[in-house]
Amino acid sequence: MNSLLNAMYAFAAAHVLLHAALLTPTSVLSHIKLAVSFVPLIWSCHFYAWNFGFGYISAIHALWSAELLLFRDPRKDFGLLHFETKPPAPSPLPAAATLDAMKDGNRREMNVASVKSKDGNKDKSKVITHVSHTTGWTEPYPQSLWKRFVWVSKLVLSLRYNGWVTSDSQKALFTSQLPPPRRSRLIFIIQKLCVVGCCFVVLDAVHYYQHFDPYMQIETSIDEAFPRRLGGFFARHYLGFLSPRCVRIMVFGLEQYCNFTLLGTTPAVVFVALGGIGLVDDFWGSVENWPLIMGNPFGIARKGLRGFWGDFWHQLFRNLLTGPGKTLSRSLNLPSGSTISYVIQVVTAFGLSGMISSAGLPRDSKTINPIRCSSFL
Repeated sequence: MNSLLNAMYAFAAAHVLLHAALLTPTSVLSHIKLAVSFVPLIWSCHFYAWNFGFGYISAIHALWSAELLLFRDPRKDFGLLHFETKPPAPSPLPAAATLDAMKDGNRREMNVASVKSKDGNKDKSKVITHVSHTTGWTEPYPQSLWKRFVWVSKLVLSLRYNGWVTSDSQKALFTSQLPPPRRSRLIFIIQKLCVVGCCFVVLDAVHYYQHFDPYMQIETSIDEAFPRRLGGFFARHYLGFLSPRCVRIMVFGLEQYCNFTLLGTTPAVVFVALGGIGLVDDFWGSVENWPLIMGNPFGIARKGLRGFWGDFWHQLFRNLLTGPGKTLSRSLNLPSGSTISYVIQVVTAFGLSGMISSAGLPRDSKTINPIRCSSFL
């Protein structure tokens, strides 16, 4: 019991260290010094927690900390995207502003000169207004400690970078065009509630099937023949051509699809509803920041295996899995978008994905080979 508590403390310490690292301004520690100082400490905490059953979640958070502290530099490159709130008014003392009026008087553009901040970063802002519509604006790494804490807390929870710009090209895109039409929160909530209901119906059907399949109850081969009653059911409904392996894989896939969909849809309904009554800001309450975790299954028909992983399957860990491959490609001076760069990213991402998946396997099982499972996954 004491060992488990110590592992929980180590896991919590890793989270605290990640927040502390991102709260440290660049005037105190540069990007390299920050990574060297905090990444080994965070990974040491996760290595300790790994030994007491925290394998899966420890591996995910360890890679996420490396993504934010080593492979990326959020304090310099990232910006929190805003559409619904107005940007803060620039200070008239340090900035020299130029105002260019358009002939029709309905459009104006304000370019605010770059200002060297205390920590050495340049704060660039560009706001374009069209009568009552305002383009998106990005909130860079704040100077105020409280605003920095809120900014960092949102970043740590944004595994898919929803609501963030992570490069200058994205920043130029979002701050130079009008935002898309706002989607109705009420319609969004109704749609998601229907999705939740469908997922529960499918899960009930899946669990009902698992009650009659011995493969789902005891350790049998995945190719084990169906029991007589179950085989007769498939035959009566003209599904006898389906092999037991195919059916069991489809059942497992449906279960995972519904579980991941519920994982993203349930908090989306809650936070969008809270955003509608003004209890949370646009980062939490905006409809656009809550896309479906699972993609369109028709992407498999269009692109095959690439569509399965790129369009259909969940993208929760895409950023933390592709970060090492992208960094390796840049260090080798490979052209962005080249075949060899793409191969490096895919091999690295799938290798890390297999390691994470095998981390959740029972460690004391004699019939499970983690290396074999990792290569399969």
